[in-house]
Amino acid sequence: MQAPAAGLVERLLVYPRSGYTNRLQAIASSEILARQLGARFQICWEPEEVVPGDALETFTDEFCDEFVLDADQVKRDYGFRREDLPRYLNVDPARRLVVLAGHDRGEQVFMSELSAALTDPCNPTTLVIIAGGQFFLPPKGKAEQDWQAEFRELRRRFYKSLPLNAAIEDSARGSLAGREPFLGLHLRYSDRAHQAPLEDEIRKALIEARDASGLSSVFIASDTNEARTKWVSECKSLGLNPWFIEQDSWDRSKTGSGHAALVDWRVLGHSQRLVYFSESTFAVEAAVAASAYDRSIPLAPHPRQAAAVKSRELIRAAVTYPKRHGWFSSQ
Repeated sequence: MQAPAAGLVERLLVYPRSGYTNRLQAIASSEILARQLGARFQICWEPEEVVPGDALETFTDEFCDEFVLDADQVKRDYGFRREDLPRYLNVDPARRLVVLAGHDRGEQVFMSELSAALTDPCNPTTLVIIAGGQFFLPPKGKAEQDWQAEFRELRRRFYKSLPLNAAIEDSARGSLAGREPFLGLHLRYSDRAHQAPLEDEIRKALIEARDASGLSSVFIASDTNEARTKWVSECKSLGLNPWFIEQDSWDRSKTGSGHAALVDWRVLGHSQRLVYFSESTFAVEAAVAASAYDRSIPLAPHPRQAAAVKSRELIRAAVTYPKRHGWFSSQ
């Protein structure tokens, strides 16, 4: 794949989608691509249920002033709204516009086609990306293992320089102040319980990380209070010294609740190595930010765990069916 020459695209606009870390991945990937292309980089931040706040709740005022537009500004400056744009990869020669919205297929599968589209005779001036994940235009002839490592390093640099909202950064710095080097444990159960490893695998990974690093301090980030409480106790039983940051709310659909998750993410990004669920984007990108990706231990989903979660869901559905369908309503 031959990367397009710098200067062919004048501006790159990204619509980051889904949760916070999905958005950070899309923003990082787009900023890296914009630098490859020599294009002006802009972001259209639109709230969703899992990210109810505006961009100012996540980034600094200065960052938003320089890079972030709202939907009305995009309509005025670019002439369209996100919902008007097609899925997948499309070229509009009349408007000298290329749109990439990977949707269910993701963006990486379109990179070869995108490279060709950007060198098309229509000479596109605008590239729009709608994404909730990562993507990269690899250098020509570079093996995947090598360009993946290069891409992780570029994302690491981006995350380290990314100015999050002052309240987030201040809370993370305060939690890190005076801390000895530590391990990170990230638990994802609220919406990924079916992709969780067995508890024995988590214990074994913690022991491996402890023995390999010689560290006993472990920061626990979780998306449920129950899981965090359990693993605080488990870590103590393994001779580890667990710590965590208290949260006011576990409901990510509430405005402002994303601060707690992003503080956890920033702190995880200072871990010496992490133990995490391999299907968690949040933890993967924390390991990248920490320069600990190669030392960390990703734990794959276990089929037995998935079956247990499915069984619990079916039992819960059966138990609540009468109430949900009005069988116990007053006559």
